[in-house]
Amino acid sequence: MSKLDIAKDIIKGFYVLADCGIYSTRNIMGDPMTTIYKNDGLTIDICYNYSYFEVFGLSKADFRELEKFYNTLDKEEIENFRELEKFYNTLDKEEIEK
Repeated sequence: MSKLDIAKDIIKGFYVLADCGIYSTRNIMGDPMTTIYKNDGLTIDICYNYSYFEVFGLSKADFRELEKFYNTLDKEEIENFRELEKFYNTLDKEEIEK
């Protein structure tokens, strides 16, 4: 499997947690990053606080293709996930109060 294919699989799997962007440069603001993949020169970090990815180790052409792939992922899926998460959190609070 190519680095690009691996990156696509990981990005798709974590998309609901990082739907605000994908970058090939390190942030300069010091946002807290978590490495979710590191192997064979490919590193994928996620910023949970601001919902974005940083991807290192792809060629410029592969990163452009990854950006196109990222932009095709379903934004509606994110909204459904967030609504489900809100509902789940409400249920948790009700159970704790009982």
